[in-house]
Amino acid sequence: MEVRRCVSNLFDAGTRNQNEGKPKDPKEVTHPHAKRMIRMLDHTADIGFEIGAPTLEALFDEARRALLMTVFERPPEKEGKEHPVRLRAPDLEILLVRWINELVFFVQDVGFVPVSADIRIREAGEEGFSLEAHLAGFPLDLERYGWQGEIKSATFHGLDVTHGSEGWRAQVILDI
Repeated sequence: MEVRRCVSNLFDAGTRNQNEGKPKDPKEVTHPHAKRMIRMLDHTADIGFEIGAPTLEALFDEARRALLMTVFERPPEKEGKEHPVRLRAPDLEILLVRWINELVFFVQDVGFVPVSADIRIREAGEEGFSLEAHLAGFPLDLERYGWQGEIKSATFHGLDVTHGSEGWRAQVILDI
């Protein structure tokens, strides 16, 4: 696995690419077998990312990966323990914020780093949307993974979830 970071400071923009030797563009990383992307965003006193994926479930998984890139220099790659997650929200924006905040809770409060996720998102009628996920991960080890700092929460500032001809895209700002 090769990791490339454009800048070394948590508050600056950067990218990581875990599937290729070198990123094509230092601001955007795509996977060779799918149109998935994470781009870190500059934001005063906070940090953000823009993500893209062909499916809604893949978009939420990219949010998980982007969160791990934000809090760790070297996120773990091994899977071990599993945790289920069930969330509901009236719309996709709120569901994405709840998802990220649930992941923050797992990392910072439970001490569990979600290395992978099997995610199912469904429309729940008048209740909006439901998310069911099975997280597989590893116990938190701050030194080993290169802890970069605490996340307070995902915010609604600048939040955007859209679907277009190239798939799903979202922009998220995290309060640090």
